[in-house]
Amino acid sequence: MNNFNKIINRKKNKERKWSSEYLENNYSIDFSKKIYNLSIADLDFETPKSIVKAIFKRAKRKTYSYTYQEESSILSIINWYNKVHNIFLKKELIKLVHGTVNAMFETVKCFTNINDAVLIQSPIYQPFERSIIKTKRKVIYNRLVYKNNNYFVNFEEFEKQIKENEIKLFLWCNPHNPGGRVWNNEEIEKIIEICNKYKILIFSDEVHGDLTLEKEHNSILKYRNQINNFIVCNSPNKAFNLGGLKGSYMICSNNEIMKKILTQYENDSLTSSNVFFQPALIAAYSNEYSFKWLLKLKKYILSNYLFFKNELKNFDNVKIMEMDASYLLWINLKTQTNWDEIKTIFLKKNMILNFYNEFADCEQGWLRINIAISKKQLKEVTKKFKEIIKNL
Repeated sequence: MNNFNKIINRKKNKERKWSSEYLENNYSIDFSKKIYNLSIADLDFETPKSIVKAIFKRAKRKTYSYTYQEESSILSIINWYNKVHNIFLKKELIKLVHGTVNAMFETVKCFTNINDAVLIQSPIYQPFERSIIKTKRKVIYNRLVYKNNNYFVNFEEFEKQIKENEIKLFLWCNPHNPGGRVWNNEEIEKIIEICNKYKILIFSDEVHGDLTLEKEHNSILKYRNQINNFIVCNSPNKAFNLGGLKGSYMICSNNEIMKKILTQYENDSLTSSNVFFQPALIAAYSNEYSFKWLLKLKKYILSNYLFFKNELKNFDNVKIMEMDASYLLWINLKTQTNWDEIKTIFLKKNMILNFYNEFADCEQGWLRINIAISKKQLKEVTKKFKEIIKNL
C-alpha cells in the first residue's frame, strides 16, 4: 500500500504544479528556497501502483492511436457505483468524455442558446462561470449563505432567480468546490422540487464525490425517482491523481438527454478519449488494491484536516469551513491588511495558495489550501501559515 508519508519529487515530471519552468513564468518566488505549492487540486502522493501498472501495460504496446468507448470501461463505472455508492446504473446512459470542465462547456452549448441565463451557486470553482461567459450566455449567481462555519442555500432567492431570469440550466457542484460541502437530503430534495417546477436541467459536477471523509456522497443519482432531468459528471481524476489524462464520464438521466449530448460531442469532433484514460479508469474502479488505497487516503486526509484545524483553533481571525469532502481547506481570514499585500507576503514565504479572486463571485477574505500532502510537509506549512497570519 502507498506510503502517504513519503515525500515525492515531482519537479522533473513537467506538471504544472511543480515544474520550475511553469512556476517561474507565473509566480515571483525564491527558487533557491523550498516552495510550498498548495494551490492546484491534485495529490502530492503517488498514484496507486495498480493504476500505474495498467498504464505501463498499455504503453508497452507501442501504438497510441484513436480509441473507442470500451464496454469494460462502462462496466467498471457501473460496478464502482454499485459497490461504493449503492447505486445501479444503466450502461446506455453513460458516456466517456474529455474532462469535467469540457463537459460543462458542451452541456451549456447543447441545452441553452446564446444570451440564455444559466444559474450557478457562488462562490464557485471559476470554470463554472467561464463555461457560461465564453459561450455567450448570461451568468446568474445564487450566492450561498455563510453561517455556522458552513454554506447554505437561500432557497427563496434560488427560486426567484430561476423564475425572473427564465433559467434553463443549473450548473451545480456536489460536493461543493471550494467549500467541500456535502449537500444533505433536505437541501437536494428542495433543489429538485424547484428545478422540476420550472423544468430546469441540472448538471451535477460530482468529481469530489469519492473523497467524502466522514459522510456519504449524496449524489443526485440517488433521487432518480424524483427527477428525470439531469446530467452527472464524474471522474477518478481527483481521487486517484489522474488529472493529466483529461478523462471523465457523463451519466444522463434519460435517453433523450443522452442523444442530445452525443450529437453535441460529435458536432464538436470530440469522439475518442485519451489512450491511457480507459486503462486507468478500469484499474481505479475494478482493482481491489485501488479501492483499499482510496480508503486509506481518505483517512490520511481527514487526519491532516483535523491537525490543521486544531493548530489554528486559537486564532480568532481564522475560520476553517467544515470540510465534508475533498482535500481543499476553505479558510476565512479576517484582517485589516490589504489583500494584495497579503498575497505578496505569502509568495515571499514561498507559499502558493488560491485566493478569493480566483473563484467566481467570491467575497474578499477567503483562501484555499490543498492539504493532500505528507504529514511532514503539513507541519511545515502549518507553522509558516501561523507565522504569517499572526502578524497580519
